[in-house]
Amino acid sequence: MANDPATGAIPERFDRIGVQATEDLRGDARRMHELAEEFRRQYRSDLEEWMQLRARLDRRGGALRPVGTDALRAEYEQRGRELAALQSRLKRLDVVARQLDLLWGYLDATDDAGDEPGPLADESPAAMGLRIVQAQEDERQRMAEDIHDGPAQVLTNAIFQVEYLDRMLTPSETDAHAEIAFLRDMLRDGLDEVRAFITDLRPPTTDVGLSAAIAERASHLEQLHGIGVEVSVDGIDERLDAATRASVLRIVQEALQNVRKHAAASRVSIGLEGDSLVIADNGRGFDLVRFASRGGQNFGLQFMRERAELMGAQLNIESRQGEGTRILLRLPEQRS
Repeated sequence: MANDPATGAIPERFDRIGVQATEDLRGDARRMHELAEEFRRQYRSDLEEWMQLRARLDRRGGALRPVGTDALRAEYEQRGRELAALQSRLKRLDVVARQLDLLWGYLDATDDAGDEPGPLADESPAAMGLRIVQAQEDERQRMAEDIHDGPAQVLTNAIFQVEYLDRMLTPSETDAHAEIAFLRDMLRDGLDEVRAFITDLRPPTTDVGLSAAIAERASHLEQLHGIGVEVSVDGIDERLDAATRASVLRIVQEALQNVRKHAAASRVSIGLEGDSLVIADNGRGFDLVRFASRGGQNFGLQFMRERAELMGAQLNIESRQGEGTRILLRLPEQRS
């Protein structure tokens, strides 16, 4: 049926049905998230028990095939298979919950004819940007959890299996011991990288203040990678609201990652210059024209630009080969 010809509005009886459908879907999405979270808590409890089994096996592995080890190992492997199946089901629950979010959000935004805008239509660009940023953070958190419960556990288990095999060898098999030690080191390096990814994916914490959070990231880079970082950002917290501080920290984090991975730098400075936050390194730099021609392959810089735009800021990059790189983030005005 068409809208009321006098007002163009949807008749009340149809509007009630639409509102009820939206509320039902919203409730279903909330309940699905609650069920998925309960499933996740129980899964992690089982995961902890499985890790304890592995620790018991590790303690019994000092001697060659100690009494009771075979039975304990069989239980450990069976629980591992069960956990893999549970993880797959958890991922499906999360997908369903996200789809329900999209459905009720779609109904909440507009009617089928597009005649009556919903509450999202009245949002300012800044509010819409913050909504997108929050959705990105939620997705990154889910990815961090998936990596923690999946690949990180696979690598941890692989290290344990390698160590178990090493103990099964006789002392005289020196070549095999050397190869296993090499494999174990490779797996541990890979696990360290995966754990670093998890840390970077999890939502940034600025509860202690953006200045302190930046200093913590700088210290982390110095300790793990030997790159000196000078931080001078006094007063930055007073310029920004909480949501913007989190986005700025994400950009700083991504910039430091780029320095670590690509710049071959020995020093980095993070400071305020007027209205801009400047991150500069003494690395090898790059040709901006050639770099821009790679388009979508510049994932790190693309991420920083998108974050800056969503919070109403501007991001510029200055670099020349052999002369380092400067990233200038012009901070947005404080919203009232």
